Amino acid sequence: MRSIRLVTATAAALLCAGALSACGPDNSGQDGGKTAAPAPTGATAAPTGGGTAKPTGGADDKGIPAKAWMDTKSIPMDETYHYAPLAANAKPVSGEVTFKGMELCHTAADKDQEGPLTGVAAKASVGFGGDRWTAQQTLLVHGDPTHSSGTKQLTNLAKGYLTDALKACAKTAPGATVKVNSAQDAPYFAAVLTIPQQDGSTATLHEYVTTDGGWVSELSVWATTKAGAQPKDAWKGPEDKYVATGMSAPLCEAFPGCDGHQ
Repeated sequence: MRSIRLVTATAAALLCAGALSACGPDNSGQDGGKTAAPAPTGATAAPTGGGTAKPTGGADDKGIPAKAWMDTKSIPMDETYHYAPLAANAKPVSGEVTFKGMELCHTAADKDQEGPLTGVAAKASVGFGGDRWTAQQTLLVHGDPTHSSGTKQLTNLAKGYLTDALKACAKTAPGATVKVNSAQDAPYFAAVLTIPQQDGSTATLHEYVTTDGGWVSELSVWATTKAGAQPKDAWKGPEDKYVATGMSAPLCEAFPGCDGHQ
């Protein structure tokens, strides 16, 4: 009987050595299956029930949690469109992030931007397209700034690249107009742009940018019309500061390191 017990214990030890996760804690950084399932990869796909956009790389492989996305009630034009939840339409971004404002302004890629514009990122787009207003929130997370001063520096650089690109939109998209609505010392950036596109249409863009701790958030609400035409529905939205609060509050709840000084 003693020899049988010894053989059984030895076999169990060998099984544990071959499949450690079945016999002990998983040190891979995952949370043992409690993390919500990744969000669908398509912007129009049905919700999976988890609402987490999980990137393929970055400092935090758990991705962007559903609670980090802003409530669509805080998005301008939601009163008219009743936008679908952002978390249900979120998809991860791998590699360098292209913010929507930079995309519409045709901002060229810059190797110096690769570090600050790379991290755990995701975007969610809702709306109808064309001459009706579409909304997209893009989130970029560098990590917890309380662990590294470099994290806060990265977020400031990323915000600077984005806001500088928006202010210089007329240089990269000839004929564009830019009206910055936020004060220089405001804890957010807000602007309205009209941007000629290469197909002859014009994009009217309401742009909002916030940052705090180790993250940057962009909200773009835009409509594309034939040159000289107006969007189908008249613009309606809360004051810029309330939109910015709606962007920042969920992120400060989801991620550590917010200090209230964006």
